[in-house]
Amino acid sequence: MRLSAEAHASARSLIEERLGLHFPETRHGDVERCIVSGCRSASVGGPEEYLAWLASLPDDSREWRRLASRLTVGETYFFRDPSCFEALEREILPALIAARRSQENRRLRLWSAACATGEEPYSLAIMLDRLLPDRSDWVVTILATDIDQEALDTTQRGLYREWSFREPPLAFRDRYFTRRAGGFFELDPAIRKMVTCAPLNLAGGVYPSPITNTSAMDVILCRNVLMYFTPAVQKTAAARLAQALVPGGWLAVSPVEASAELFGPLTRTSRSAAIFQRTDAPAAAALPNWQVEMDLAGYPRPSANAEIAPVPFTVSFAPRIAVVPEAVASLQRARSLADQGDLGTARSLCEAVLARERLDPDAHLLLAGICQELGDMEGALDALRRAIYLAPDSPLAHFLAGSLRFRQGDERGGKRAMTTAAHLLGRLARDEVVPGTDGVMAGRLLDTARLHLEPRR
Repeated sequence: MRLSAEAHASARSLIEERLGLHFPETRHGDVERCIVSGCRSASVGGPEEYLAWLASLPDDSREWRRLASRLTVGETYFFRDPSCFEALEREILPALIAARRSQENRRLRLWSAACATGEEPYSLAIMLDRLLPDRSDWVVTILATDIDQEALDTTQRGLYREWSFREPPLAFRDRYFTRRAGGFFELDPAIRKMVTCAPLNLAGGVYPSPITNTSAMDVILCRNVLMYFTPAVQKTAAARLAQALVPGGWLAVSPVEASAELFGPLTRTSRSAAIFQRTDAPAAAALPNWQVEMDLAGYPRPSANAEIAPVPFTVSFAPRIAVVPEAVASLQRARSLADQGDLGTARSLCEAVLARERLDPDAHLLLAGICQELGDMEGALDALRRAIYLAPDSPLAHFLAGSLRFRQGDERGGKRAMTTAAHLLGRLARDEVVPGTDGVMAGRLLDTARLHLEPRR
């Protein structure tokens, strides 16, 4: 079966429109193979009929996600690109760990974007296990996201074959894996627990945001992904990844993606022969626009000449009750601090406000997002229970509760909350902003909810 010239052009146009993927002439064969394969597996007639069927499906459908996975499939194995992992293990992470120890802030957040079958995030977990002899005293978040639920299922199982260990040396395999029947190697459950899996589409998902646990990251690995996108989607994704970093945070992309045009706001730097992009390191006065004072009521408030800059920590404030201006300012301050990684102070500000304004659901939502990033799942769920009690029709509260339940391994509770979120989001127009968020469209959050509800295998 072959595609006609017209069908080939239609396929490329549809894929670019719906997935943001660009295919130069050298990769036209990949498009044809994927369309022909999809046509056969879907049993919907010829290529023209298959493309018409695809056009009728929503972006979050299983067939579109399966097609995206086929078109962007990449090679992955443990500790792929030794120069990158050498830089992380010998320079970047030791310096970060030392700085956090000196600040008595034992928290690290890493994100493997487009993690495929999990070798990359588990490589990070193994590395941190070696670097942190007191790991039990730390709150470590390693987020693994991918558009392909089947790949995430493989990640969560933690079973790998010989082909995933083709980069020597292999001493780590003997330490962290157990041989199983059928030629499999099973990863140590303690290492598996260090990684949180979640579905996310980098071309159009919700990030950076506490909604998807993608804010305030110290290190992001997003390699061999952006090169598949159209120039416009590349630019948008690069900007959003940069916003997801804390001041001084590190972003690793592949050498072919590390262009100054894409990552202009970031500083390009080399470490151990690897190229990273980095946000500006925090200055001594990390927040020059906020000079916090304490009023007699105990609320932090901005000075009279302070400016409140927009920040991407995605929980906004439209209180359903009359909240005093000082409390609103404190919540905005907390949101700004959280976006810059100062989660402890942000939490304290939220709790100070809630001591006086217990009936504001948006304050509870912000506290839930902060607790999630601090690794305090019970604190986050408690805040969400209060938010849902005060605003039972809040799709954001149910979405956050569902994602946290999934992270805890509570499939039943996660599905129940996420189903409620999807139902509430379905009542909104796709281009309507979700209440309680800073501009997130209902359609985008609904697509992410449906990704979470994709059946596990």
